[in-house]
Amino acid sequence: MTMLRRRLPVLSALAVAAGALSSASSASAAAEPPVVVNAGTASPPGQVSRATCPEGTQLVGGGYRVFPVKNGLGEVADFIATNAPSATVPNTWEVRALFGRAGAYAMCSTSAAQAPTVVVSAWAGKDVTAKATCPAGTQLTGGGYDSRPAVNGMNDNKDEIVINAPAAQTPNTWMARMDKGEARAIAMCAK
Repeated sequence: MTMLRRRLPVLSALAVAAGALSSASSASAAAEPPVVVNAGTASPPGQVSRATCPEGTQLVGGGYRVFPVKNGLGEVADFIATNAPSATVPNTWEVRALFGRAGAYAMCSTSAAQAPTVVVSAWAGKDVTAKATCPAGTQLTGGGYDSRPAVNGMNDNKDEIVINAPAAQTPNTWMARMDKGEARAIAMCAK
């Protein structure tokens, strides 16, 4: 893994693009810019790529780079199936392309007190929004999704995440929804 230190404005764009929100105060963020961890080489096709924050830092967001599979017409037939904090590896951002290769990036803060709690919803199918709610005593700081998109008979992706955002009507909750397939929401919660 490669660690980079960059200015906060550049990293803020990365976090927003990844669907992650940071609750760090502007004073502490200005004092010490977040550390960016690059997973390094891209994952094998269809496999998970992980970027883990180094000791002494805490995950506050993440993102990805993808090398999508294209069909015989040169059209992208792939999809980012996972883009979220890891439910199994602490302090880690995970990314998975449905068919292609992907590389995860983690944004890590030196000012956060402890690693975030990660909450994963149940799988939700078509026309159902998956919701992951942070436990009492924690605050939602970001989130993402895992999905099982619908594909056509030629194994091209024909689906899309239509919701990947904090829930406006349900406090401390991250939500995710697929157009045709299944999704689960993954919330990142901090004390």
